[in-house]
Amino acid sequence: MPHSQFEDLAPYYDELMDVVPYEFWADYVVTLFNFVGYYPQTLLDCACGTGNLSYELAKLGFQVTGIDLSQPMILEAQKKTAPIQAAFPIQFFQGDLTAFNLERTFDAATCLYDSLNYILWISDLQKAFCCVRKHLKPGGIFIFDMNSEWAFEANLFTQRSTNPKKSLHYEWRSRFDQESRVCTVSMNFKKKIDSGDEVVFRETHQERAYSLQEVESLIDVTGWQLLHIFDAYTLNRPHRRSERWFFVVKAI
Repeated sequence: MPHSQFEDLAPYYDELMDVVPYEFWADYVVTLFNFVGYYPQTLLDCACGTGNLSYELAKLGFQVTGIDLSQPMILEAQKKTAPIQAAFPIQFFQGDLTAFNLERTFDAATCLYDSLNYILWISDLQKAFCCVRKHLKPGGIFIFDMNSEWAFEANLFTQRSTNPKKSLHYEWRSRFDQESRVCTVSMNFKKKIDSGDEVVFRETHQERAYSLQEVESLIDVTGWQLLHIFDAYTLNRPHRRSERWFFVVKAI
């Protein structure tokens, strides 16, 4: 994804995402591991952002390493988890999912919150699958999610928040191009700071809609075995209006 994304937003990202149930996400990841009878110890959290999920997974007993393209997000993750490193040692690295090398392998990997949709070219998505595969031991499990085609077509990413109880307000406008399959979201933010002043900034994010068939094909040619695809946060098969898909794949 372009470096301009998650740069100005990084210091305020946790405030933006304070409604996200990261503990529930971590529990769901464990549910999927249990569902396939796999019990990893070391885990690579891809596109880890500010480390919220990494922290929740570490609390559940995993030895977690996080990687993210955005250096400002990684710095926020390191700063936030510094006080708990003695109890939950987590390593964070800056790196591009299409071309990273940590020179070690893990039992499992995760990549959540539609991070892979930010990879706009199918050739780059293939590289990302290959890179993650190189970092997993044979038989390791990779759990990742993706926004569905329907989520983009239904314009779910045009959003607005002016909650007076919050100091961060935003207005997002999304546009989905049917030909390129790319959704462009123009994000405008206003943040009240302690001095009473207001910080105004803007980011433009882009995600691509991939079909299930495209993703399954890439899984097949990059050293993985597809085990399951679920409608998000359930153990049900995806349906026509699934907003998000979860994939469970095995390194072969």
